[in-house]
Amino acid sequence: MKLRKKPPEIEKEIRKYLDGDLKERALEFAAWLRASGMAPQGGKIPYGGKYLCMIQIEQKQLWRLTFFMCDYSGDYDEGFTRAVQDHLQFCRACHDPCTGGMDITVFGKEYKNVCSQLTVQFENPDADTLEHIKQLLEYWKAVPDSVSWHYHNG
Repeated sequence: MKLRKKPPEIEKEIRKYLDGDLKERALEFAAWLRASGMAPQGGKIPYGGKYLCMIQIEQKQLWRLTFFMCDYSGDYDEGFTRAVQDHLQFCRACHDPCTGGMDITVFGKEYKNVCSQLTVQFENPDADTLEHIKQLLEYWKAVPDSVSWHYHNG
């Protein structure tokens, strides 16, 4: 019987690959996730039987949070909506088969050719951006479904 290797805890990866302020912010965020009942599992942030987003720590002093395609709608403060809109990813046909970009409306503003799977990405977020990411995680808790193949129930 082959045993599955347990993925490393996110904090171990943070300590191994990040330095300075990046490391401190990432560790504080990981602690907030755990305290909020969203302890990362293998690079995904779970909540209530679904995954809210992905978290990646890379060897090149980089950490990334990726949110998927969903209905980004509603009335929210300008800082939050701007943070989401400013971090949209546009289709680059980055894998085969690519489902292509989509024309979508994100909190009232129309965008063309947005990545249909890895829709919103934050790299090395600063403290202000992390507050918006926390708000986005709360938003995602209420999302009933997603068109992304990365979104898994159960």
